[in-house]
Amino acid sequence: MTDKDSYRELCQQEKSIPLFSQAWWMDATCGENEWNVILVRHSSGEISAAMPYFLKKRWGLKFICQPQLTQTNGVWFRPTSYKNDDERLSAEKRIDDEIIERLEAMKLTFFVQCFHHSFSNWLPFNWKGFRQTTRYTYRIDDISDTDALFHQFSDAKRRHIKKALKNELSIEEMEAEDFYRFCCKAHEQKGEKNILSQELVTRCITAAQQQEKGKVIAVKDKQGNTHSALFLCWDAETAYYLVPATLPEYKTSGASSLIVWEAIKEAQKHVNAFDFEGSMEENIESSYRQYGAKQTPYFKISKGLLSYFL
Repeated sequence: MTDKDSYRELCQQEKSIPLFSQAWWMDATCGENEWNVILVRHSSGEISAAMPYFLKKRWGLKFICQPQLTQTNGVWFRPTSYKNDDERLSAEKRIDDEIIERLEAMKLTFFVQCFHHSFSNWLPFNWKGFRQTTRYTYRIDDISDTDALFHQFSDAKRRHIKKALKNELSIEEMEAEDFYRFCCKAHEQKGEKNILSQELVTRCITAAQQQEKGKVIAVKDKQGNTHSALFLCWDAETAYYLVPATLPEYKTSGASSLIVWEAIKEAQKHVNAFDFEGSMEENIESSYRQYGAKQTPYFKISKGLLSYFL
């Protein structure tokens, strides 16, 4: 059995592996033959850590980079009880050192990966010449209390939601192909280029639906016009606000706030936490924190000159 086959089995068993590192997600976003995984095992043979990666070859270069629609990968550690931080950090360093040695054996031109926010100690990578840039996502760690959540929203967000409901906007599910066309229309009206292909978006949505880990929801008016749409997906612990789109002509209808609220209520059926999937853009960051979300750092770790440009 290959390491990749072993990892597929692990993903079926281990609920703590985040969505974007799940084998089925890597299949969808990278292609089944375009990714692999580094496994670290105990002497007993049990997998103690894993790092899935997207390996690309282009212009005679070999490199690892972050797949599209994939917030993070990085090192996953099997949940383990330790006596103290010294024991935990020592164990993690041993694992990281083995992973780094395996990466270096690949003779990559460059390496860039964003690590899950639960990965808190990048020093072993620093000591081996890697660099780190801090990025941020916004998370609501407990979405169980609907009333409490709504009161954490800013006054502006609550007003927008009430306005949308007053205008009788409603939520419906949307097909993947219709969603992609809607996203293209939203980008076109904003004068932007949609950098995601229809094949990629449809493949990821279809895979999430097959796994019962995602759906597309849309806000529509009484005339059937779609104002906003969103691809929502989740793992065993967290739902992710992935690929939102709103038509500029409806930016004051309240739909963009209502869809967040409805996404959180949908997420409550499946998980405990909600992740806005991060943004380093000032206007988007400002909007996310108005939902009472907590700023949460995560690491972008890289090595190699070309990684500066990614």
